[in-house]
Amino acid sequence: MTPVFLEGKDIFLGPLTGEAKMEGYVSWLNNQETTLFMGSGRFPMDDEDIKKYIAAFSKSKDGMILGIFLKKPARHIGNITLHMIDWRNSNAEIGVMIGDKKARGKGYATEAIHLVADHAFNKLNLHKLYTGMIKGNEASRRAFEKADFKIEGILKEHFYLNGEYLDCYRLGILRKENIKK
Repeated sequence: MTPVFLEGKDIFLGPLTGEAKMEGYVSWLNNQETTLFMGSGRFPMDDEDIKKYIAAFSKSKDGMILGIFLKKPARHIGNITLHMIDWRNSNAEIGVMIGDKKARGKGYATEAIHLVADHAFNKLNLHKLYTGMIKGNEASRRAFEKADFKIEGILKEHFYLNGEYLDCYRLGILRKENIKK
């Protein structure tokens, strides 16, 4: 059983341990449909790559990676990161991936974003959180907007995908804008 770090209504967030979780994670990162709008997926990944990636987070005080787990039925459906924590300027970036196709579109990403945002603002004393996604990844944009993030700008032709350069949204939220739902 995975230890609960942050708990929501339908999900909980916890550390990534155990081979079963690694297998799911590796398969998500090697699935071109899942990683279409991500920086991942450009090179194949294996268990050792994932273990090194997770180990780097566990040794860092500038970021964390947590698995997103459904409560019922209990299963690993994705991951969320709080990374690039800038302690001097009190901000950090959030990234989220729902790798389990059956769990997409059900609000789990938004719930995970809320949990991490509350933790970042109320436990880590951060002032601002930000994220980015490629224009076209509307599911991710909607998840963050439902978590009260606002579009702050667009990076023109910032991401190369399938023969063209695409714009990227930049979204952010300040602690005072973090509204509990």
